[in-house]
Amino acid sequence: MMKFKLYFLCFLILSSFTPIFGQKLNADDYLQRKGEVYFSFRIDDFNRLSELTKIISLDAVSAEGEVRAYANAKEFSRFTELGIPFEVLPHPGDSPEPVPMSDYDDLKSRNNWNTYPTYDAYVQMMNDFASNYPNLCQVFQFGTSVQGRKLLMAKITSNVNQKKPRFFYTSTIHGDETGGYVLCLRMIDYLLSNYGTNPRVTNLVDNVEIFINPLANPDGTYKGGNNTVNGAIRYNANYVDLNRNFPDPADGPHPDGNSWQPETVAFMSLADNYFFNLSANFHGGAEVVNYPWDTWSRLHTDNTWWIFVSRQYADTAHAHSPTGYMAGFNNGITNGYAWYRITGGRQDYMTYFQQGREFTLEISNTKLYPASQLPNLWEYNYRSMLSYIEQSLYGIRGIITDSITGQPIRAMVFIKNYDKVIDSSMVFSRLPYGNYHRFVSPGTWALEFSAPGYVTKTVTGVQTSNFNTTYVNVQLRPLGVWANFEADRTRIQPGETVSFTDLSVGGATNWQWSFPGANPSASYVQNPTGIEYPEEGVFDVTLTASNANYNNTQTKLNYIIVGEQYLMGNQTLSTCSGKFYDDGGPAYNYSSDQHLITTFLPALSGHRVRLDFELFDLESSSDCEKDYLKIYDGPTTNSPLLGTWCGNNSPGTVEAGANGGPLTVEFVSNRFVNGQGWMANISCDSGVGIPENAPISAKITDNGQGTLLIMDAPADASLILYDLCGNRLMTSNLNGNSGKLSVGQLPKGMYLLKLFKGHLSKTFKVIIH
Repeated sequence: MMKFKLYFLCFLILSSFTPIFGQKLNADDYLQRKGEVYFSFRIDDFNRLSELTKIISLDAVSAEGEVRAYANAKEFSRFTELGIPFEVLPHPGDSPEPVPMSDYDDLKSRNNWNTYPTYDAYVQMMNDFASNYPNLCQVFQFGTSVQGRKLLMAKITSNVNQKKPRFFYTSTIHGDETGGYVLCLRMIDYLLSNYGTNPRVTNLVDNVEIFINPLANPDGTYKGGNNTVNGAIRYNANYVDLNRNFPDPADGPHPDGNSWQPETVAFMSLADNYFFNLSANFHGGAEVVNYPWDTWSRLHTDNTWWIFVSRQYADTAHAHSPTGYMAGFNNGITNGYAWYRITGGRQDYMTYFQQGREFTLEISNTKLYPASQLPNLWEYNYRSMLSYIEQSLYGIRGIITDSITGQPIRAMVFIKNYDKVIDSSMVFSRLPYGNYHRFVSPGTWALEFSAPGYVTKTVTGVQTSNFNTTYVNVQLRPLGVWANFEADRTRIQPGETVSFTDLSVGGATNWQWSFPGANPSASYVQNPTGIEYPEEGVFDVTLTASNANYNNTQTKLNYIIVGEQYLMGNQTLSTCSGKFYDDGGPAYNYSSDQHLITTFLPALSGHRVRLDFELFDLESSSDCEKDYLKIYDGPTTNSPLLGTWCGNNSPGTVEAGANGGPLTVEFVSNRFVNGQGWMANISCDSGVGIPENAPISAKITDNGQGTLLIMDAPADASLILYDLCGNRLMTSNLNGNSGKLSVGQLPKGMYLLKLFKGHLSKTFKVIIH
């Protein structure tokens, strides 16, 4: 009887454990094969979503508390620690049946838009759009994925009108959500092939600059290889959700804890360069128009307008689709946060940081959309897509210029008693035309126009209505003189020259330049050229611009960097030499409210980066929670943490381990105390204990007659001679591969001679007899 009870107890334990264990094995299988797992679970307390969205990638949340989500191995491990029961689901990117694919020849001979292109066919299709319609279409590559695939953009517009709004469609940032990929390709074809014959299309192409990127995450979509979309995954090749990887208005620059991915950086740079006015990104997994905010519960100041354009998209789709399509939520539209909160999304990034307007189009419940049904999906959506592009033509628009010169100005347009700085809802005019575009609901508005160096101007009684355009052109009067300038280059080697261009506004007639460390050190012409910097260092530049009534001074700190000097920033550097400073450089304290990440890659194969800190001074705190420096043994902040430093507790010497040789430095400062920062020497170690700057060689001898002979050196290299205390004694430049250095006036003894060419350098010990 006792044995029976024992067996029965073991049976109960195993029975309760086996389902959990089986789900874990199933998840491990997906993680091993695909790098991510798709699963569901239930929650009773919706407040937990704020915690969960920082751990895993939420995909959908039902009103009943059912949650679907993705996770990579690290994320899933953190999730399982919460003890929430889960069920592994079939991955949406895996089709049990072969997915119809077409190579380039198939697409060229017949394209019924009911197959997916291979990756090579996609690239060729994009290039053909440009070659077949050279007067309407440009195709350019704006970035490269982790695995080297191209991020491609089609720009569609005629030359009829140059002062156009810029509109942007992008799709499939989640690689397994493929319906929008083909819709965007077909929209490019539709716009180009119907120009000149379809009045609606012709109007759009003549009056809007239309940008379309059909495939934002090619590595995810073609996870199964370039010839199939079967096996697609949500994440990129680093298993990072790109739609959680953007800076977030609420949670800061890295809300997911990951470094910005190559694809993310490419899209941010694209937005910085093109200033899109209106945009949308396509997804799958639901059927709804999702408008801002995703990160905040409060409504956007333009919430009424967002509902209007979302309603237009959904209602137009309803009129051309079967009953039930895009019918959920609020009959096809939802505020993002009201559905479920995410951080790091494209939609909020474009709307907040770029002052654009972007919503998210979830166009199918099925993620890997059946190829045979793609023509139907087009029929449901293409009229809505055209209507949304047309919205970029409405609202308030105009040109802002200088009242004296007539030149266009980049200025801010702020609707008084309506726009909110907390929403970043103001818009800016765009150079080179000074055109601005403000989409807004019907009403009567007072617009405030402002720009540095100009008198602010308010225009009242501006009336707007749906589907109409109100033009307000404005001239701003310069306010005195506002000094500004730029250099043709800001990073040079010793002995090279820089030219400066005056960008001052307000009618300056006199210019006084100051160039510390340069030759000459001052200038009084408007646009100085040939300013030489003979020695290494980090230098400020100052311009005072004036006329008979006004004067103004602009100083750009740490503006000219001469030699191998590096300041803390968001960047990746490949080097084995130089000096590394905080963002204040050698002369200034570091800045407040910084979160900066610099990755050092060894310039030499098989070497490891080494940092030797000579100066270190941050705000002190017991647990380094205020200002701190973290160093990671690898290429990202996900690499092993080597340490955290603050106060005067210097890192000393820090060297990369066996993780490929890079080091990643993360710096965070608050808004209170600012220390002197740090200075570190950069070198590389070959692994045998000998730090090296770079592979550079030369023969150096003393002829005994007061001359050092330098032979077999890199052509036109530069020289610096130091004493053993580090004092610089003289500099010179080689003419060819050899040269002489007169040292007869120096006392006999040992000296250090630094030889450098470009980013390569080496220091030699020399004895003067």
